[in-house]
Amino acid sequence: MLNNFSEPRSLELFARYDFLDVCLLGETGTGKTRLAQLIHDSGPRKDKPFVAFNCAELAPALIESELFGYEKGAFTGALQAKTGKFEAADGGTIFLDEIGELASEMQAKLLKIVEEKRVVRVGSIVARPVNVRVICATHRDLSVLREDLRYRIAAHAIRLKPLRERRDEISHLARIFIKDFSRKSMQKVAADKKVLRLLEDAEWRGNVRELRAFVENACLAALSSGNRSNAQTEQNSTLELTTDLIVSQLIRLREIEKTRVEFRTSENPAPPLPQTGIGLRLVAGSSGGYKQTVEEFDRELIKKTLAESNQNVSRAAIKLGLSRYGLIKKIKRYGIKVAG
Repeated sequence: MLNNFSEPRSLELFARYDFLDVCLLGETGTGKTRLAQLIHDSGPRKDKPFVAFNCAELAPALIESELFGYEKGAFTGALQAKTGKFEAADGGTIFLDEIGELASEMQAKLLKIVEEKRVVRVGSIVARPVNVRVICATHRDLSVLREDLRYRIAAHAIRLKPLRERRDEISHLARIFIKDFSRKSMQKVAADKKVLRLLEDAEWRGNVRELRAFVENACLAALSSGNRSNAQTEQNSTLELTTDLIVSQLIRLREIEKTRVEFRTSENPAPPLPQTGIGLRLVAGSSGGYKQTVEEFDRELIKKTLAESNQNVSRAAIKLGLSRYGLIKKIKRYGIKVAG
């Protein structure tokens, strides 16, 4: 069950021995939340609650009351007592994502709970025992944590590799996402192995999360274009992710990435994007404002794609990953003249 991740044997042991708290390390989008859920589901606490909390989502002043709960009247607006995340996870697992974003004072309070397995609600002096396993995660260097907390929670750490370090898994993951899209959309979607290998040459800076979004957009593009193969009937036909469709989506993705780089300020320049081997390049740029620049880029990309498609709107829509109606709307908005 855990064999899609590095060091599956260690992961199985971490899942089994639920008295060990675990720290997941990895870039954004590498699948830390999914791995935390898998560890929980594969261990003896699988029938108990799994409570996830993102430490970066709330203001520091609100985090304590969310994690530990509060008593009635503890502060203005506390009209009734509230159970915190730790108590809600009693018997199961609490997953603290982006733990590196917690302030030092909050880290100290968290350490006390992790050590003692007791939580004190805001506005109370009663320590409530909680039987929870703590799984935390961060994309940052562990030096952002207090030394005492770092020694406690990082003793058992798992590093998730970025997608660029496991390119051989990209096609496999893409097939999983295609299958998931098919199930949810109730549409049959297929892609040849050779087509999916094209994805191995791209840079997935958002890692697995970005790859999933890309595959879903490609499936939507195929659905919009009505690109069906071996169609006996509309209901039983299959949506085909063709080479042209995947390449057009990769081109669009690459050009958008390069455009974003142009918008970065000189005080915080981004490193140059590595080449992917499929000759992707930026087609337009501008010295105007953000909105104007994006519109100019979009206009030039549409004009270029129409020219490459011999002014065929349907074919251009497929290459751009748009519906025909959506492309026509853009053509009218930008005042683009279509020959023929």
